[in-house]
Amino acid sequence: MSWRLGISTGACTHLPIVDVLPFIAAAGAAGVEIGTPPDHFDPWQEAQIVDAQRALAATRLEAVSIHAPFGGLLDLADQNAHHRYAAIGAALTASTALQRLGGRLVVAHPSDLPRYQHDAPARLADAVRSLTVLADNCAAAGQTLLVESPLPHLIGGHPDEFAYLLDRLPTSVGVCLDTGHTTLGHYWHRFVEIAGPRLKHVHASDNHGQRDDHLPPGLGHLDWPDLMRSLRAAQFEGWIMLELACPRTAPLDRYFHDAFARATDLLAS
Repeated sequence: MSWRLGISTGACTHLPIVDVLPFIAAAGAAGVEIGTPPDHFDPWQEAQIVDAQRALAATRLEAVSIHAPFGGLLDLADQNAHHRYAAIGAALTASTALQRLGGRLVVAHPSDLPRYQHDAPARLADAVRSLTVLADNCAAAGQTLLVESPLPHLIGGHPDEFAYLLDRLPTSVGVCLDTGHTTLGHYWHRFVEIAGPRLKHVHASDNHGQRDDHLPPGLGHLDWPDLMRSLRAAQFEGWIMLELACPRTAPLDRYFHDAFARATDLLAS
C-alpha cells in the first residue's frame, strides 16, 4: 500500500503557474495539481496551456489533476440554470486543458453555497445533475471526475449530504477528501467511511481549528498520524496533494522545500 505526495500549483494564486512550477520541482515533488485561479492559470487561454506544457516538461513534473474553476457564478448547484451551465462549461474547459497537459483527474466542488442561505435538498439535486454531466464527459475523455468534500458550513459539507451525492452519481465518480474541510467539521473519519473504495485523491493542509488556513502539515492542530492510519485502513493508494496558501513575502523556494519535507516525514511516520 502506498501513496504519492504532490503539490497544488494553485497555492500561489497571485503568480502565473509557470513561475510556481520550478519551486515545486525543486522541493522534490514529482506531481502537481493544476490550479485555476484567474491570475494563475486560465484554461481558456491557448497560450497559457502551451506555456504550462513547456514548463511541465522543463521541470519534469507530472500534471496529475486539475481543480475546476469554482466560486461566484460558477457553482454546480446554483438555483440559476445559466450559472450551473457556466460552471459545467468551466469544468469541461479545465478537463480539456488537463488532457492537453497529460492528466486524468478532474476535481470539482459540488457547491460553495452556504447551507443556511439556501434550500439544501434542491441544491443537492441540482449538484447531482451537474456532476452527472461532468462525469459522463470525463469518462468519455478517459478521465475521472473527483467530487471534493466541501467545508462543513457549505452544501455537501455534511456527511449525510455528501453520501446523498455519491449515492446518486455514476460509480465512475471518485472522491477527493480535503483534510482541512473535513476536520473543521470533525467529520474526517465519517467522510473516509462514506467514500470507501471511491477515495482516489486527498487535498492535504493543516489549520488551527477555526478556519481553512491551508497551512503546511504539522503547523496546525491536525492529528496527522491518525489521518494516515485511517488512509492505510481504507487502503488508499492515490495522490496526496499539498494544498497550501503561499506567503506573499517569504522566499517560495524555502517555503515549498520545508513544507514538502515536513509533509514527507509526517506521512511516512
